[in-house]
Amino acid sequence: MDTQLSHLDQYKMLREEIMQHMREVSRTELWGVTAAGAVYAWLIVHKGALPLAASFIGPCVVLFCGLRVLSITLRMRSVAEYLRRIEKIAFGQESELPGWERYLDKHVGHFKFLSPAVNGIVFWTLMVIASAAASWFLSR
Repeated sequence: MDTQLSHLDQYKMLREEIMQHMREVSRTELWGVTAAGAVYAWLIVHKGALPLAASFIGPCVVLFCGLRVLSITLRMRSVAEYLRRIEKIAFGQESELPGWERYLDKHVGHFKFLSPAVNGIVFWTLMVIASAAASWFLSR
């Protein structure tokens, strides 16, 4: 069996896995915000008739969604690292065409300012803070 072909097959499969993870991250963001909004609408309608702990369901939903996105992102990072190794073999030190994962690593970086990972961390941190503030406000 040709090892270059198997590397190409692995590369295609793992790129598709990353794309699937990216779709899952987007869905988790959408459903997390939707669920938190539904919880707050329910809390507003039933204000005063619920125990205090019910007010903090929203931050729990947002926190769990953020943790799910974090686990998916860590999986994507490990797959991307393996793809960079395949690209190094396939493209060598080609400066004109380094391969997508190596290009992203060099020009965007995983934890550089305004990288997708930092944006995600900031987004979910702000969501948890906003949700906790809304819960505190609604509990009064």
